[in-house]
Order: sequence, then C-alpha cells, then structure tokens
Amino acid sequence: ALPFPARIFFCNSGAESVEAGLKFARLLTGRAGVVAAMRGFHGRTMGALSATWEPKYREPFAPLVPEFAHVPYDNLDALASAVSERTAAVLLEPVQGEGGVRPASPGYLAGARAICDAAGALLLIDEVQTGFGRTGRLFAVEHSAVTPDILLLAKSIAAGLPFGAVALHERHGALPPGSHGTTFGGGPLLCAVASAALREMQRHNLPQQAAEKGGWLVDQLRALQLAKVREVRGLGLLVGLELKERVQPFLGALLERGVLALPAGPTVLRLLPPLVITYEELEVVVARVSEVLGS
Repeated sequence: ALPFPARIFFCNSGAESVEAGLKFARLLTGRAGVVAAMRGFHGRTMGALSATWEPKYREPFAPLVPEFAHVPYDNLDALASAVSERTAAVLLEPVQGEGGVRPASPGYLAGARAICDAAGALLLIDEVQTGFGRTGRLFAVEHSAVTPDILLLAKSIAAGLPFGAVALHERHGALPPGSHGTTFGGGPLLCAVASAALREMQRHNLPQQAAEKGGWLVDQLRALQLAKVREVRGLGLLVGLELKERVQPFLGALLERGVLALPAGPTVLRLLPPLVITYEELEVVVARVSEVLGS
C-alpha cells in the first residue's frame, strides 16, 4: 500500500513516529539541522515539539532540542534559504491540519524534494493526520507524485488502536541494531487490526469516497456564501472554513447541534468527518454550519 519500497519501524503514536523519523535522519546524514514549517504541528514530545511551530505548545517546555528552524509554509524561496550542508531533514505536512487546513500548492513538495536532493538532506513527510484516505488518496503525498525519504504515519492506521509507523525508503538500507527501539510497537494484535483496517479501506475504496464526498462538501459550503466565512478550503474530507472572527464560540454551538468540529488556529473551523459518512449526514452538517455561521 505504500507509495514507495520501504523498511518499516512500528511504534505506538504519531509523536513517536516523528521522533523516530528525526533520529533516523540525523543518523543517516550525520547532520543535526532540521527545517520545519511555520504553523506546522508534529506532536508534543520533545523532538516533535521542537518541530512544531505554535508558541503556546513550545514555550512552557523551553529550552527545546537545538538546531530546529521554521520557515513559511508553501514558500520554496524561504525553504531553499534555510536548507544548508548542516541540514539533516526537512519535515513537512502535505496539508497543514492544526495550522489552518492549508494544502500545499502544486509543485511545493516537488520543489522541497529538489532542495533536499541538492543539499543532501532527507525529506520527511508527516502524514499522521492526512494518511490512509483522508485527502482522497491513500497517502496525501500521492497528489504530488513526490517520493519522500521517510513517511510518518499513525492515527487511522489501526482503526482507533494506538499504532504508528515510520516508512524509511529502502535505498537507505537497514539501520544499525540498537539505534532505536520499542516495547509494544508492531505487536501481533495491533498488526492484525491494522491489516484488517487497510483491507477494509481498500475494499470500500474509502480514499475515492473521501475525494468525492469532500469535493461535494466543499462545494456545498462555498455555495452558502456565508458572510462570516472568508474562505473554504481543503483536500478530500479534511476541510477548513476560515472565518472573519474567532472560531471558538461557534464550536460549542455546533456541538450543541450534534456536529463535532475542531479549531485549526484561532479563526479556522476544521471538519474531519469519518470517511464512511453518508451524503445524508453531510447534508445535516451543511445545514448546521449554515444555521450557526449564518445567524
């Protein structure tokens, strides 16, 4: 199912997969520097938190891991300026989730791949939120036809059980014994559940469902032309409504009406419906959003 031949390290969560990916990049390159994106979110453990941009997550735990830099997302000039012979890895999300539901522009990830290749750095793609059909492809990186060195996975991989994975491109070979480890990662129960979940995703063609339903949802939300909404954007069933005011009061109002939404920054309302949601249920979502944001 992976978009490239890989060796897999299994773990228990998204933050663990990010931590492992960062370690692998430093080990393979012999370098320390990591370049991540402003508004990016990668987890709350120390290495993942160092790659995360939002100050409210970072500042209470400073000082963090050194040699991390952040550049504007979707800006190849800024990325090229930050990457050097000291850079071990560039760590990016194909769609920034926590950072406002911001899909990468066409060509951005391919440009990042070229920048990494020129500098001898590794490209790490964080698909903890976007992976396994969410964006309309099994992996969001497939929209860009870009092959990362390391793909970071978790969340939907095992249908709700704690499971994560790091896919290391096979061209990098095997890592030395003892360079990383896990107690419960790759346990037989979790692997069986993950295998069954992946079979069901493929049997029901959930990525295609996400593409079709997500496109329908975005079209319906845009057609509302709500005065409080600045923009509707997304990819598949990862949808964001950027508001002209703070989002928090509207989240509670939606919850009271049976719609669970999340913030993605101070002014973005994030919708992450299950991929098996029906069109009838999506119609309810659209009606409730119209009711709450149109008042």
